[in-house]
Amino acid sequence: MQDYYHSKALDQYFPTRLDYLLYAHDGRGLGHVSRTTAVGLALKRLYPESRILLITGSAKTQMMVGRGSLDWIKLPSYQTILTGGKSEGRDGEAGFYKSVLGNLRAEMIADMVKVLRPRCLLVDHNPLGKRQELRQALDQSGDGNCRWLLGLRAIVGEDKAVWSSETAGIFHDCYQDVLWYGDSGVLTDEPMKRIGGHFGRTPVEMGYVSRVRELAHLYEEDGDGVETIGCTVSIPWFGPHTAGLLSSLYEALTAMGEEWGRCHFYVEPSRSREVKELFNLLSCCTVEPIGDRYIGSLIKSKVAIIYGGYNSIIDVLALNRPALVVLRATRDREQQEHLMRLQRSVGTAMQVVEEEAVSGPVLIEKLLLLLDERPGDSLAIDCEGAERTAVYLHRLVQDQS
Repeated sequence: MQDYYHSKALDQYFPTRLDYLLYAHDGRGLGHVSRTTAVGLALKRLYPESRILLITGSAKTQMMVGRGSLDWIKLPSYQTILTGGKSEGRDGEAGFYKSVLGNLRAEMIADMVKVLRPRCLLVDHNPLGKRQELRQALDQSGDGNCRWLLGLRAIVGEDKAVWSSETAGIFHDCYQDVLWYGDSGVLTDEPMKRIGGHFGRTPVEMGYVSRVRELAHLYEEDGDGVETIGCTVSIPWFGPHTAGLLSSLYEALTAMGEEWGRCHFYVEPSRSREVKELFNLLSCCTVEPIGDRYIGSLIKSKVAIIYGGYNSIIDVLALNRPALVVLRATRDREQQEHLMRLQRSVGTAMQVVEEEAVSGPVLIEKLLLLLDERPGDSLAIDCEGAERTAVYLHRLVQDQS
């Protein structure tokens, strides 16, 4: 009974091991932590008696959890910027140099794995974690008592840390399975073949993972945002061309007038004041830091304007909302490839613009097309990935019991 604590007062045994530890590294965007949060929310919904923790450095995690029920451990975070289409790390808010911070995080994660003794550990995107911070925890998990699993988004992109021979070797030695958060009916089996060829294991197809799909019922039940909203705009972080997009949006919304409905902006908290100053002359617009109210607004919107990351795209598709997708310039063009394939299934309900080349007239044209869209009765893609992943992980843990 070493995995149980005996309460003398209650004469009852209580488990001391964690069932599920979910790891998401804190990247430039919110996709990693959003997917991992969605899986955690699904586990809590389906198996409320389970012991679940999420571990990440993302400062936006509580916003991701929203009104859901999921506990999490906050690591000191990195700062990340986009330079010339490439993501670059910076020292974090705790004040540590990035290499020192990496060493500290690695030790913290290893200690938590040692203390919590999870039965199952799900890692998003990179088997070694951000800056190889999972290596120490992997080295001390050699007894096979913890099942390590890797979750990969639909189109992985050209991240060298994922596709290296070292990473493939670590996966072979330490991981049990790779879970693919995509839909082969939309993307074909080509992404899965590439993943399987690299890691030497056929991926298990789960479907797309949507956080909003796990949370939507919590916002619909209390009537949050009863009015129908014309448009919800999400700008979770600013890049070098975001100001140009906002200027073009101002031009477009001024020309279109207020007849089509209100426009709600949810933006990076540190930039909300300057965005408010830009749009304060338009009575149809409200601006606030991105947070808990975003989901309620999205549910009630006719149209969404979002950036092209996995997290944002899948959430609007899971809600069956027409969307204008803004693409940032990235070196590996992972977002462009993903959108091109999705559009074949979604059709005109998804319009795409390049952030660097956008203009007011182009936005007007795209938004008018989207306002004429009528959502179909069924989703164009499989968005049940969070629930399927939760069921899969639960079976693994049950097999250990």
